[in-house]
Amino acid sequence: MTYRRLLLGRWSRRDKLAILVVSLGVAFLCGTALLIVVAGGQTSAIAAEYGATTTVTTHDTIDAAMAAAPLNASVLPFAVVTSSRGDRRYVLARPEEPVPTLGSLGPSNGATVGGIDTATDVRLAGERGSIVITVSPRESASIIPSHWYLANISTVRHLGPTGAFVVRPVPSDSVPRTGVPLRTALAFFVFGTREALAALGTAVIGSGLLIGVVIYSITRMTIRDRSDTIRVIRATGGRDRTLLALFGVRAGVLTATGAALGYAFGVIGVNAAINVAVFAGLPTSLSPTVTPAVATVLVPIVGSVILLGIVSGVGAAWQTTRRRPFGPVDRTPSRSADRRFVGRVHTSLTPTVIDVRTIVPTTATLTTFVVFVVLVSSMAGVITPLTAGDGATITQPGSPHPVASTVPVTYADALRAEGIDASPEILLFQVSDGRTYTVRAANYTAFTSVTDVSVLRGQAPASPNEAVIGADLSQTLGVERGDHITLGGSTRDGLARVEVVGVYRAPGPFDDHVIVPLATGRQLANKPDGTAQFVRADRLPNVSIGDDAITVVDIRAPERVAVNESFTAWITVENQRERAIDTTVAVSFDGQTLDRSVSIEPGEQTTIELVLSAGTAGKRALRAGDRSRSILVGNATADSGSLSIVPLPDRVPPNATLLLTVRDPNGDPVPNATVTVGNRTTRTGTDGVAAIPTGEPGSLDVRVTSGDRTGRAVTRVTDGVDRHPVGSVSLSPTTPDLLTRPTVTARLVNPWNRTVVVDTVELTGPDRSITRSVSIPPGGEETISTRLPQQPPGTYDISLRVDGVTIATERYRVTGDDRIAAALATDGRTGTSGIGRAIEAAFGNLQLVFGTVLVLAGALTVGGTTATFARAVHGRRRTIGIYRATGASPVRVTRIVLSDALSIGLCSVSIAVPLGLIGLRVADAFGYLTVFGIRLRPTGSPTVLLGAAVGGIVLTLLGAALATGSLLSMSPSRLVRDESGIAPPGERGGDYDDE
Repeated sequence: MTYRRLLLGRWSRRDKLAILVVSLGVAFLCGTALLIVVAGGQTSAIAAEYGATTTVTTHDTIDAAMAAAPLNASVLPFAVVTSSRGDRRYVLARPEEPVPTLGSLGPSNGATVGGIDTATDVRLAGERGSIVITVSPRESASIIPSHWYLANISTVRHLGPTGAFVVRPVPSDSVPRTGVPLRTALAFFVFGTREALAALGTAVIGSGLLIGVVIYSITRMTIRDRSDTIRVIRATGGRDRTLLALFGVRAGVLTATGAALGYAFGVIGVNAAINVAVFAGLPTSLSPTVTPAVATVLVPIVGSVILLGIVSGVGAAWQTTRRRPFGPVDRTPSRSADRRFVGRVHTSLTPTVIDVRTIVPTTATLTTFVVFVVLVSSMAGVITPLTAGDGATITQPGSPHPVASTVPVTYADALRAEGIDASPEILLFQVSDGRTYTVRAANYTAFTSVTDVSVLRGQAPASPNEAVIGADLSQTLGVERGDHITLGGSTRDGLARVEVVGVYRAPGPFDDHVIVPLATGRQLANKPDGTAQFVRADRLPNVSIGDDAITVVDIRAPERVAVNESFTAWITVENQRERAIDTTVAVSFDGQTLDRSVSIEPGEQTTIELVLSAGTAGKRALRAGDRSRSILVGNATADSGSLSIVPLPDRVPPNATLLLTVRDPNGDPVPNATVTVGNRTTRTGTDGVAAIPTGEPGSLDVRVTSGDRTGRAVTRVTDGVDRHPVGSVSLSPTTPDLLTRPTVTARLVNPWNRTVVVDTVELTGPDRSITRSVSIPPGGEETISTRLPQQPPGTYDISLRVDGVTIATERYRVTGDDRIAAALATDGRTGTSGIGRAIEAAFGNLQLVFGTVLVLAGALTVGGTTATFARAVHGRRRTIGIYRATGASPVRVTRIVLSDALSIGLCSVSIAVPLGLIGLRVADAFGYLTVFGIRLRPTGSPTVLLGAAVGGIVLTLLGAALATGSLLSMSPSRLVRDESGIAPPGERGGDYDDE
């Protein structure tokens, strides 16, 4: 057998232990990287449809913008001006040629602005001068803020340009690294994943150093065991470079074998953890498969570990090859050196059996452990306030994540009515020059009511062009008070620019946000007025509601019915939960109770139609849920004045003909009824309609008789009155609450014997107005309806106007009560915030990711400490054999070894904790600990540092126990004489510690 095969092929138990440690380290690195890359890939897949097609950079001057603009870019100068109302606004120059990536910005000439109905003159004052311009209304769909003016370049030059945007297209298959994407969602997740991988690099370095220490240690042990063989090889002509190469190859083979096993352990372990989570019912959608994108991360990790192993092997052999072949070989460590080293350690910590030099590799192992613990606790300190806590978040039922949610800001009003602080907010993912951060749109006062915020410098934002920034993000981005930030849309194209007017301090991740007004957030997130993505609150109301409960929002039925007659009622119910409900609705009337089964999807409404019997005369209540409606049951034949004459306008023109319908109390037309107007009499037809002439100006008194029933109506005949339809408005439900969007319906009836054409019919309610033109045939009708926005408690008016004349009005009241609080409670997520649910949707299950990585890291640390103490314990095997031969029991020997391990662990931990913190501080200084724009603070609380120290000592003791166990199974005589279980067969390995 050649010496090359001898050195390369004979592996001892310690070599196999080294392979195990390397495999554990690579399993940790590959498993963690796999989870992060796969989770990041999932977020990118979610956001893929929101890729950017355009990016924008901002420059202080037009000349600088022109110099930086590529050939396919457009330069858009802008001026910051003061309007006649005293507020600061932007005037953006309209591009001279259409820019396809910007879409339509409005008319090709003149000035436009949002928020106005008609053209108006405004005075604007810029840096160079002032000007009066006429501005026209601009569509709200424009990507620029509605309060920005869009004008010709000549107007901007007259006012004085403040800066310029350079807008350039981006290929659909790329993510821009420079500028601000006008649609940022995809870029945010792509770059955020890269930041997470950079943070992982900190753990990679620590784990790599641990692997290097283990390989170095094992190689040194191998060299000492084979010192005689090495001396013979060198004396017989073996070259030093050959020996170095052999030991480098040997270390590389050991490392490569461990890396291959570690790769398999990491991939299999992660998939096993996912399967266990699915079996246990944990919500996760991760699918950790090795794709080309994953391979581009895993291959460098495995390759780096192998290279590190080779370097460690060569380094361990370097000193031996420098000595003379037959010079003295120091097999025994210098006791005086040991004493000098140990003298620095307290006497009570001096080991009895284990070599004190074990402190060095133990410290390296525990330093890696401390780095991981502090890094994870820092991440938890950022994530926990976002994903858990005592607060609550209210989102739209059925929304997959908060970014896709839309809720009315009146949810916050409902909570405040209950004495609970609440803040409606919008999250915007932002990217600037490849750096990610988060913008939170909120009312600053409401935001501070649910967040512990203190302003360090400046003031709160007072206009849509102003913002405040957290102190941590201010340091990360290098942005201070007085600077400007350009923003893009999150999931749709958008552009805004804000001035930082203040810097604030807040706990956790809130210190890494930019806070802008809600109006700015709505424009960038494409949310309607009066809405937000979610409402964040201190807590939810202490109001319970049944698991299958639904809300009855409206009851419709006749106001009056005849005795013993049947009538129809309509019950409208709504599901405000986040899941579909199958339940039963109970309806009661005059001793009758009817149950109807309903199935309602989240956030949907449905109407139940019922046929009921009126019963005996009297006032009866129709009840469903917590709503009721009174119905008058009476004998129609005995009620005088029970006939109605419709539709009769308040004023009519002279010498016209009205088509009036006579109806009974049930609303049915009455045929053959006698209609009297003055001295003229006519009868209704089979449809209950009679033609009535209006006659001369004056009072028009219409009387009707049918059997014992009578009716009367009076109107005024006036010159100059047009033939308008008669209108009425109704609301469903009649008394809406905070959570209800009521439907308003306008009914237009033509009472004339000729067609009526109306150019403008306007139905107006709070925050909503629709306009129509109608043509109604003689005696016909037309209906117009719209759904009104949710409103806070209060009284609101609805009006119906025809050609500018109001013909009908209605007033309704929005209620707020305990039922509203209960409904909010069903919609909220106690202890779960908006960003937390977004993280859950994007990353599968955050707890699963951290739990799996924690298990892998724990296995790595145990393997490292076991390898460290294996070398120390095996080096003292003769001493342990003597202890056993002289009567020491395995328990006593274990106690001695564990006592030494405790002493070494205490010394190592005292060094590892500050060393780990220093390493993390260095990584933070170089910007490697910023993930998704949130800066991790690796300071480590006293509790975390104490936990890391105690955990490190426990892992040290565990590693020593595992290393000692294999020796205690051997006989004392074998420990003293036979080394075949340790050294390669055919060689007598030197016991360098016990000679």
